[in-house]
Amino acid sequence: MKRILVLLSVVALMVVMLAMSVAPAFAAWEGNGCRTGDPLVPSAGVLGVDGKSTSDGLICQARHAYGPGGVYVHVSYYDNRL
Repeated sequence: MKRILVLLSVVALMVVMLAMSVAPAFAAWEGNGCRTGDPLVPSAGVLGVDGKSTSDGLICQARHAYGPGGVYVHVSYYDNRL
């Protein structure tokens, strides 16, 4: 019985590790290099996540609403992949 539990635990861990390794393949990117639904905006001095400005002057903008009824909005920027 103890061996079966260890075996099931190992198999469950392997399934989780496999799922985590293939998850990035399902991340959606649009043709402009941004994640799905995020607009491409002029950088206008906004620095990317790595603190460097973009070479093409464009940057992706992500807006996330949170809180009760989506009252609060968090805006973040990241470099597009072009």
